[in-house]
Amino acid sequence: MSWSREEALTDPAIVQSSKFLSEFRFFLRDIPTEITVRLYQPMHAGGIVFRRSHDILVDGVNPPPATECSDYCGEGEFLHVAVNDLIAVYNSARAKGIKPDLSWLKPNPQFNAAR
Repeated sequence: MSWSREEALTDPAIVQSSKFLSEFRFFLRDIPTEITVRLYQPMHAGGIVFRRSHDILVDGVNPPPATECSDYCGEGEFLHVAVNDLIAVYNSARAKGIKPDLSWLKPNPQFNAAR
């Protein structure tokens, strides 16, 4: 019998299976920490999910409302959702005259575990 990738992951013992789609790496200007974003596609559901190596937190700057993407969005739209709040908080802090700092980026402890 020949098995497809999807069929190979249908046993009830397997949960939350996903397929790795792509990885992107970048820096925010003046912060020397590399940020990684990975996109995954759930095996038995629609859409794409992302995992990000870092979140951003700056005292005095509120993050924007979470952006969502439908199951019909492509990789580009999901990548935009994954980086949009990083960029928005970074740009808001800079507009307030706050100097970029390494402490703004908080490692996501679930990032490597979700690999």
